Amino acid sequence: MALVLAFVAVSAPAEAQVGSIAGTVTLEPPPPPRRTANRYPGGAPRAETGQHVPAVVYVVGATGRSAAAASSLEMVQQDTAFAPAAIFVPLGGSVDFPNADPFFHNVFSYSSSRRFDLGRYPQGQAKSVTFEEPGVVSVFCEVHEKMRGVIVVTENPHNAVVAEDGSFRIEGVPAGEHEIVFWSADHDPVQQTVVVTAAQTSQVDVELNR
Repeated sequence: MALVLAFVAVSAPAEAQVGSIAGTVTLEPPPPPRRTANRYPGGAPRAETGQHVPAVVYVVGATGRSAAAASSLEMVQQDTAFAPAAIFVPLGGSVDFPNADPFFHNVFSYSSSRRFDLGRYPQGQAKSVTFEEPGVVSVFCEVHEKMRGVIVVTENPHNAVVAEDGSFRIEGVPAGEHEIVFWSADHDPVQQTVVVTAAQTSQVDVELNR
C-alpha cells in the first residue's frame, strides 16, 4: 500500500504580521505669551495662554483592522478645561460632553469634518456628538476662550498621544507601507510614509514647526 502524505499549509499567526512605530516628536518652542490688561485696579498684565493639548500621532486610512468601538467616550468640561484634552474616536463613534463645573459651558467646532454647536448648558447636563467622517476635530468653549481640545476620528486603532518628553509608540500595525500624521494644536501637521516590517519597530523622528 502506498503511503500518501498530505501537507497542509498553515498560515503564520496574525501577530507575526505586525510591527510597531515609535519615535520622538520635537515641537518648535512657543513665542512669548500675549499679555492682556488686568481688570482689577493695580493688577499686573496677565499672560494669556490656551489650554495645553498634547500632540497626537495616527495612521491614516483603513488598515484591515477596525478601531474597537468604545462603550463610553467622554470629554468632560471640568475646572474650565476639557478632560482629556485629546481623544481618539472610531469612525461612527460618539463622544459625550458632560459639564462638571458649577457654571455654564458650551462646546463647538468649526472643523470641516464635523461642525457642531451644542449651545450653553449647566452643571450636571451632558450632550453628545456622533462623528461620521475621519479627521481632526478641534473643539472649543464659546464661554471660555482658553478651553480647547481635539478629537481625532480614525478608521483604525493605530494611534498614540505623544508623551510630555516627546516620545510615542504605536503597537500592532500591519506590516506594509502606511501614511502617518503628526498633529499639534499649535504647529503645522506633518504627514509622511512609514514602512512597517513584521516583528520590527520602525523609528520615526519629526519636528513640527509653527
